[in-house]
Amino acid sequence: MKKRNTVGGNIRRLREKAGITQEELALRSGLSQGYINQLEHGKRNYTQKSLELIADALSTPVQEFFREKTKEPVPAVAEEAVRYKTKSAYKKEFLKVLNDLPENIIDHYLTLLKLESELLKKEGR
Repeated sequence: MKKRNTVGGNIRRLREKAGITQEELALRSGLSQGYINQLEHGKRNYTQKSLELIADALSTPVQEFFREKTKEPVPAVAEEAVRYKTKSAYKKEFLKVLNDLPENIIDHYLTLLKLESELLKKEGR
């Protein structure tokens, strides 16, 4: 009898749906690409922490990894929530990059972002 790999299969499905590689998921989650690969293929056990990191990187709730295949379509409301949450992933990645920059560079980009924000407000966006 073939063992089911629901969690790994769902991680792979959600990763591919997001259009990212295992390497990109590894970078976003802070886990190794090898670990992601082994999870997807059922060769490695997961931990609560690793699932939380992957869920955050994919901007999806952890319980999605445990969902059995169903023929029911996903409601449109869920799609909107996923689009909204992807902004969070970009913010997290942005903050990681900022942490590695020197203060003078951070100040420079902060000034540029403030100016850009003011211009957008004036244009009514």
